[in-house]
Amino acid sequence: MPRAVLCLMLALPGAPAIAQAPAAGAASPELREYAKLPVCTLSADGLRLAVEPCRTAPARKPMPRRPVPQIIQRMPVVKQAPQVAMPAAPPSPSLQTLLNPPNAPKALNNCGPTGCNDANGTHINNAGPGTAISPSGKVCNRNGVWLQC
Repeated sequence: MPRAVLCLMLALPGAPAIAQAPAAGAASPELREYAKLPVCTLSADGLRLAVEPCRTAPARKPMPRRPVPQIIQRMPVVKQAPQVAMPAAPPSPSLQTLLNPPNAPKALNNCGPTGCNDANGTHINNAGPGTAISPSGKVCNRNGVWLQC
């Protein structure tokens, strides 16, 4: 729709002269002929202009601005959250636990058909493929020279 109106405006010889007209009394004959044309409207189907040639509609006056009172409300008071006591720190692990974690794999050495010895020299018995039994009776997993209980 706007493209058709724009093309029509550019095609008319007096259309550009409207914007450049210095005064209404000194209008050229082309401008007067253009002013006699009906205002452009769309046809009932809305796909083309109802009457051709036509002229663009006059500019509408801007709506006057209505003053609207500005309402500024106070910011809500934010209450501080109550202080919460921090829980006591968990007990720190002992140095022995840090050096030898309970589930850390242990290196085995001197392995034979009955079992292997660990780094302390304790004998650990074989209990089938991939398993071993510690001296305390725990079943442990064995992967090569590594033992994890």
